[in-house]
Amino acid sequence: MKTGSVKISFEDGKTPLVEMQLINSDLWLTQNELARFFGVFVQKIGAELNSIFKNKLLNEWDCVRYNRYINKGLEKQTALYNLDVLIFLAYRIDSFEAKVFREFVKAALHKHLQKQTLPKTKIAWAYVPKNYCLN
Repeated sequence: MKTGSVKISFEDGKTPLVEMQLINSDLWLTQNELARFFGVFVQKIGAELNSIFKNKLLNEWDCVRYNRYINKGLEKQTALYNLDVLIFLAYRIDSFEAKVFREFVKAALHKHLQKQTLPKTKIAWAYVPKNYCLN
């Protein structure tokens, strides 16, 4: 399963650079990869994920995939978390890396909105949850 990647490059005297490779417009990372990316312990990621899913801020069925594999004759599985989770975690974690990623997300959204070709028109976006009935 191709998962994509995200990393932050730091160069002296320059603004940190976020590099992201998406596969089919998404990204899948393990808890260890999330912890490494944000510069925190895996336990912090686990606690935040539990809180996000417990409070139904994100639907676990939409954001988590399980990669099953065989290692030394034993079947194992690893949970992979998507881009939605990465963005949510960035706003719940207080680390320098999380701040850099938040700024990246904000800049990417701003750049995307600037590309809109609707002059002097407000840009509106409506969200209708899955399985929502308009009866």
